[in-house]
Amino acid sequence: MTKTNNRELKEYYARISDAVLCDRKQKKAFLKELQSSVEEFRLSNPQASVSDIEAFFGSPEQIAASFTDNTDSVRLKKKLSVKRIVLLAVILALLVYVAFVVISLIDVHTEAHGYFEEGILTVVGILKGVTAI
Repeated sequence: MTKTNNRELKEYYARISDAVLCDRKQKKAFLKELQSSVEEFRLSNPQASVSDIEAFFGSPEQIAASFTDNTDSVRLKKKLSVKRIVLLAVILALLVYVAFVVISLIDVHTEAHGYFEEGILTVVGILKGVTAI
C-alpha cells in the first residue's frame, strides 16, 4: 500500500475509534485486534485499497454496531450508570456548597447591616437616695 493509503487507513481507524463507545482500555484492545485482522487481510490481498478493506470489514458505524452487539450490554450499562451516579454526586455537592456560601453571605450581611435595638437606660436605683434641692 502507498503512503496515501496508509493515511486513509489511519483515518478509517480514527473513524472507527470515534464510533465505538466504551472505555479506553476496551477500545484500545478492540482496535488492536481489528488492526491485526486488517494486516492479515492486507497480506493476503496486497493490492487492496482502503475501500476494499471497508467493503470487507464494514463501515466504521457497522463495526461499532457489531462491537456494541458483541459487548456485554449489562457491563456497558453499569459503567454508564456509575458515571451518572458520580456526576449526580458532584452536582449535589456543588449545590450544597453554593447553598452554604449563600447562607454565610446572608449571615454576614445581617450582622454588618442588620438591625439594632435602642433603649433608654433607667437609673432609678441610683437616684432614690438623692433628694431634690
